Amino acid sequence: MYVPKTHGGLGLPNFLHYYHTAQLAQVQQWHTLPESKRWVDLEHAILGMGKTKRALSAGQPGGALLRSQTGPMDDYLAGPPGLSDAIDLPIPASPSSSMAGSSRGTNEPAALSQISLDIAAISSSMLTRWDRSEMVAELRAVIREEIAAVRADLTALEHRVDALDAEHLQTTHRQQAADLATTRQGNLLLALRRQVEDLDNRGRRNNIRIRGLPEAEGELPHELLTCLFSQLLGEAAPDDFGIERAHRALWAPRRDGMPRDLICALTSFPLKEELMKAARSRPDLRYMDAPVALYHDLSQTTLDTRRALRPLTRLLQERRIPYKWGFPFSLQARVGNMWYVLLWPNDVPRFLRNAGLPHIAVPNWILGEPPAWASGPDEAAHNLHPDSELPRRRGGPNGPEE
Repeated sequence: MYVPKTHGGLGLPNFLHYYHTAQLAQVQQWHTLPESKRWVDLEHAILGMGKTKRALSAGQPGGALLRSQTGPMDDYLAGPPGLSDAIDLPIPASPSSSMAGSSRGTNEPAALSQISLDIAAISSSMLTRWDRSEMVAELRAVIREEIAAVRADLTALEHRVDALDAEHLQTTHRQQAADLATTRQGNLLLALRRQVEDLDNRGRRNNIRIRGLPEAEGELPHELLTCLFSQLLGEAAPDDFGIERAHRALWAPRRDGMPRDLICALTSFPLKEELMKAARSRPDLRYMDAPVALYHDLSQTTLDTRRALRPLTRLLQERRIPYKWGFPFSLQARVGNMWYVLLWPNDVPRFLRNAGLPHIAVPNWILGEPPAWASGPDEAAHNLHPDSELPRRRGGPNGPEE
């Protein structure tokens, strides 16, 4: 049925060959650019319709042609080893050469059978649509598994980050609460410090510290003080000064020979105030040919605080600004008709600014550290007390005056 009519057949088309050709055309398209149509060249080469070299084989009767033109598909179309490197292609018969047609007719079935075998071998090694679908499905399954694993890792990582954020937030809240508690405890300690200092000073309320009184072995402090106080008050001196106790300062004698301070406690606070007032009116007081001065007996904390504020008090004296000490501890200065009170180290910059004074270095008398405002005002440094404004009073501050 497939034999040409010139050879006694029906000349019907071979659908198997068409099927193989269509499959080979698809394979060719997979390996070439879209704009090229190599299947046309392949068809021409197989059917002998193209511009091919007609080379008669040496031992082929009947004028069988050997295809000598090669292309990029030849290695793929060569098939497995064992196939013939050259395929004999029949030449279509022409009316003018009946003898050549009769001689070629004997070789056409063998050539077509060989071509069919070659195409069948190539087709068996080609991927079908089912194979491609299966490969795509397997690839999609692998990708889905990988994506699922990545999503699971990202979800776990997100949970961990959320847990860390929550823990960090809780830690921040605890830290803030601890800072607030520490600040409150610090303020309470400062308040207790002021109360203890005030109680200590109140316990020394009737004490007088005498400096410069000559010191001798076997001296009688009560007799020395009675003579000194009688000289200080003159005719207004009472018969009994009510000296409860008297003793020298408890530190060791000084190497430079300066006498230690003599401390006495009186039973009458008004008599003490009278003696201190008389001593302030006589700055050149002398006893036993030695200069003598009377001072209030203050706690060591108050003395250290006043020593730290000595640069500020000197500046107030130079500017002729009246000031006084208060109890519990405070430094009170009057500028015009306003009184400004200094209570805490962080009040120093504001106190200087309100008093119209330049910024000076004042040590922190509570922490015992170098001043934080030595190079300029820094109201945020050493914020030891919640008060933000200096207390101001008209007329005069409350509290006893020294």
